[in-house]
Amino acid sequence: MSTSPSKGKERADVETPAAAAEKTEHQATTIIVIGMAGSGKSTMIQRLNSFLHTKSKKNEEIKPPYLINLDPAVSRLGYDDFVSIDIRNTVDYKKVMQEYNLGPNGAILTSLNLFTTKFDQVLSYMEKRANTVEYLFQLCPSLLLEFKLLTVGTVI
Repeated sequence: MSTSPSKGKERADVETPAAAAEKTEHQATTIIVIGMAGSGKSTMIQRLNSFLHTKSKKNEEIKPPYLINLDPAVSRLGYDDFVSIDIRNTVDYKKVMQEYNLGPNGAILTSLNLFTTKFDQVLSYMEKRANTVEYLFQLCPSLLLEFKLLTVGTVI
């Protein structure tokens, strides 16, 4: 004797995926951009940002993205005016290098570790905006190691 419902009939107490999707509130798609130095991470985000801003001017339903820069060593972004959260506003990479007597890579890792102490605030800002934007872009530094092996990558 089978206790499963017969084929073709849906159980009344089981919610279909389509019904569940209608009930959930909108969440933005988060795109984390990681790559080697010079691979075009910033350029890709700049182009996507420009494209979405142009589209949002033509169509009110399309919203500009929420941009997060997690690269403390980047000198200039082609979209600096549009960045919502920027690690460079919290941690001065060059001062970290001098203060801790570190090279560039050590200063990047230390800057990221210092920034992760405030990452709960970043998540809070992201959660608040997740319902009002379509995309959250996160630009990560070129050091791939910290995202694979170190605590900072796990937190971020």
